[in-house]
Amino acid sequence: MNWIIRNFIISSLLSFGVFSFIFFSETGELPRLINQWEGYLLAIFLANLGGIALYKLSIHYNRSIPWNERRALRFGMEIFGGLIIFSILALLFYFIYISPNILYEQESSFWSAYWDGVVKFAIILLVLLYISSLVNFSMFSYNQYTVAQIETLSVEREQLNLQFEALKSQLNPHFLFNSLNTISSLAYRDIGIAEDYIRKLAESYRYILNTNDRHLVKLEEEMKMVRSFFYMQLIKYKGCISMNTEIPDTCMDSPVPPLSIQMLIENALKHNLICEEKELVLEIKCNEESITVINNIIPKPVLLRVGNDVIDRPKENGSHKIGLENIKKRYRYFVNKEVEIIRNDHFTVKLPLINRGVEGKTIL
Repeated sequence: MNWIIRNFIISSLLSFGVFSFIFFSETGELPRLINQWEGYLLAIFLANLGGIALYKLSIHYNRSIPWNERRALRFGMEIFGGLIIFSILALLFYFIYISPNILYEQESSFWSAYWDGVVKFAIILLVLLYISSLVNFSMFSYNQYTVAQIETLSVEREQLNLQFEALKSQLNPHFLFNSLNTISSLAYRDIGIAEDYIRKLAESYRYILNTNDRHLVKLEEEMKMVRSFFYMQLIKYKGCISMNTEIPDTCMDSPVPPLSIQMLIENALKHNLICEEKELVLEIKCNEESITVINNIIPKPVLLRVGNDVIDRPKENGSHKIGLENIKKRYRYFVNKEVEIIRNDHFTVKLPLINRGVEGKTIL
């Protein structure tokens, strides 16, 4: 309904102005409403018909020749379509209003001035159609910009939510409670190791707090956090786990989402049977295409024996999938490549390298 009112106001004003201008240019005087009211009404009616036709034509062009695909063709077709529509309406105006009012003795002088009026009308029509096409393109561009801004804000919000979930998993009371228990037991056994453990715990939390508002950090920073975290796990699982890293210096400046590699290390520790026959070996590698985290698989038993009964082992809360999905979604914001997951006798996760110049999204 709004477009009808808008079309009526704009078309009526334009038709009133064009009729008055051409009448004045041909006769040398302004038309009097009391004498030319029929011409005004017909011009307003035909202009509104033209405005509606242009609106419908624009909707058709939006489907067949959208602005974002072929701008030049769309621009030309809008002007061409408008010329056809208003040329037909101008002919109707001539046969309905002008032709019946031409006296026989005026006919010869009329035709000499007729073509002058046609040229003026054509020039005015071209200018108005050009402006109309510019307005349509401007509205399209503004709408596209608005949609892009909304999408950007939506993705930013999702990234913040994902980052918050990652941070929350590291700040949970269970992790802190276990760490304090470990410190308490170490204080009686080896004060030096207890001091190192506390220092690593402090470094881990300092990293978490310092990256809570950053989308990306350097791999070098992330690896410092990983080593601190892994040192604490070595104390817990002494002799049962090991970690090898093959990261060239050229990779150290590569951006990564904070806690992404740390979450993969934590998942490996959480979802494998540790301190049994095999040692859990973790590897972190980097090349020109990806950062790869690998661990061997030591499956936990599916069944538990309680007395004489064998029952299903309680299922884990899906944190493995949640952690991987978190990483996948965060990476989609920065690169077009997917995080690659390979499961055979080893569990491998390949994180695609993120370009440092990724459209202002890199916050280092």
